[in-house]
Amino acid sequence: MIDRLISTLKALMNGDRETTWEQAGERNDLALLSAQIRDAGAAVRAARKAVALAKAQNEQDRRRIGTVATAIADLETRAKAALAKGAEPLARDAAEAIAVLEDEHAALSAAVTAFEADIAVLTDNLRRAEARLRELERGQRVANVREHVRTAGTLGAAVRQSSLTDAEDTLIRIRDRQERGMLADEALSSLTALDRPQELVSRLAEAGCGAPVRSSADAVLDRLKSSGPILIAKS
Repeated sequence: MIDRLISTLKALMNGDRETTWEQAGERNDLALLSAQIRDAGAAVRAARKAVALAKAQNEQDRRRIGTVATAIADLETRAKAALAKGAEPLARDAAEAIAVLEDEHAALSAAVTAFEADIAVLTDNLRRAEARLRELERGQRVANVREHVRTAGTLGAAVRQSSLTDAEDTLIRIRDRQERGMLADEALSSLTALDRPQELVSRLAEAGCGAPVRSSADAVLDRLKSSGPILIAKS
């Protein structure tokens, strides 16, 4: 019998030890998850800034293309005017500038087209990363809540044996004290009636139970009527 009890105690102790290790492991994993999510969040924020900067630079290049195209059109108009006036040297200078601007326009156009494709891929990857980060954050919140609930459940037995039990005992004492107070009031009321029986007799008499204990106007009138007329002596 003793051996069986010892075996049971050892099993319980081992179980508690395994539970403690498991709880410690879960707490460590939650802390690790929190750190990893912070790192992932920082990486996503950095990627978001990088994509925003790339879009801004691409928009600048697009505006530059428009500016170059406007300059080319203006130079062509002026070069034609120079040729019409026979100012061929000026027209050649304009043609050389137009050639340079056209090369820049072509390079910018190609770069913008290629960069837009890259930005589309980067934006899609960023959206996916943001969605995964949100999912991780939701999962972290759920895991934290579950850990708190599990911890509360683990401590529930101890809580029930301490705080809840103490509160229940206090409530019982309060109810017992209130019940004793009510019984004492009732007993005092009955004792008061016995200590002062005249009041009880008066209440009974007023209720028509037995002869009245005090004279009333009606009783006096009845007595006067029954005693006959009163003779007034003449002087």
